[in-house]
Amino acid sequence: MKHSLNELLDVIYRYYPRGVGITDDIDVQLRNATEEHARLVAARIRASKDDRWHTLLRRIKECFPGMVMNESLHLPSGGCDGCYSFTLDLAESNGRTLWFQVSFLAPYYIVHRSQTIEIVKQIRNLFIVDFQGMHFRVSGSTLDPRLISNPDHESPRTVPIKRNYVTFELSLAEQPYADWVAHEIEAIFDCERMPPEVGIAFVPEVATDLRIPGAVRVYDCFFSEHEWVKPSPSDVPAPGVSVDVTNLTERFIAVLTVLRAHHQIGLTLTLPEAVLRLPESYRQSVGVFASVSTDGFLHKDKMLEQLARMRPHDESPETLRAMAAKRELEALVASWDGDGEPPAAMVAWASSFLANWPVNSEPVASS
Repeated sequence: MKHSLNELLDVIYRYYPRGVGITDDIDVQLRNATEEHARLVAARIRASKDDRWHTLLRRIKECFPGMVMNESLHLPSGGCDGCYSFTLDLAESNGRTLWFQVSFLAPYYIVHRSQTIEIVKQIRNLFIVDFQGMHFRVSGSTLDPRLISNPDHESPRTVPIKRNYVTFELSLAEQPYADWVAHEIEAIFDCERMPPEVGIAFVPEVATDLRIPGAVRVYDCFFSEHEWVKPSPSDVPAPGVSVDVTNLTERFIAVLTVLRAHHQIGLTLTLPEAVLRLPESYRQSVGVFASVSTDGFLHKDKMLEQLARMRPHDESPETLRAMAAKRELEALVASWDGDGEPPAAMVAWASSFLANWPVNSEPVASS
């Protein structure tokens, strides 16, 4: 190795800002406004013009015609990765694809391929329902008779999950290809292979496009973002399942009807003003993506709090109608004692609202 781990971290911190925009979430705009990110974008654009990269790609394509795929076409725009990437399709020999990545931030490269593992997990108490064009994530059991009309107690409670991860262990059939290409990489770029024990080390205080602080590895910064370590069962979240609306109880459908109307009002009031000013037919065609979480019940205090926070846009006729609908819903929620299922008057109002509301009536989809 030409560098110690600490020296590699110093290089990374030149291109990835430490702790910037990191709170409960990642402020991508704030991070992208930093000097470090500007330096990374400039490095990508500069790398796209490097003759060594084009020479290497030409040499590999000449030797393996029809087998090479350039995975770095995005570099001229300054987007994604800290490396040159290309794949070698070995379908005719063993059906696998080898990945070659050469960092332009430090003199290192790697060779790897994808491996698949199957992990059997218990189905957790979470299921998905698509109701009137909105995606609801329900934190409840599909065996709960308050939510599901005919719970299937005989259905499997486990599900197999396939996860892909990177392996650096190549087969005897793959090794000659990897050796030949690696020799070309080393000769053209004067670099060496980064060992996995260095590449999988974590980088403190840094976030990437796909990784939060504490989950970013050296490989993610110098190359691209992959699953670099074989996942253990504890690393794989338990899945939820999809449930058809026809399997829901009447009580739960009543809850979803009110929630659907409630969130439609919120979407209308919080859409950017520029979108609200577009013709109605255009808004219906482009759609709004929304996903809503619920435990399958209405909560009076939470609904009133959310209604109170909705931001008005008084200039738009659609907004005026939404504000009127908001006040009607607030009155219904305020007069409800908050116990049990929503009252019939609230459900009837929500059903009428959804049937007659023109804005984004069909295109709202799950995220």
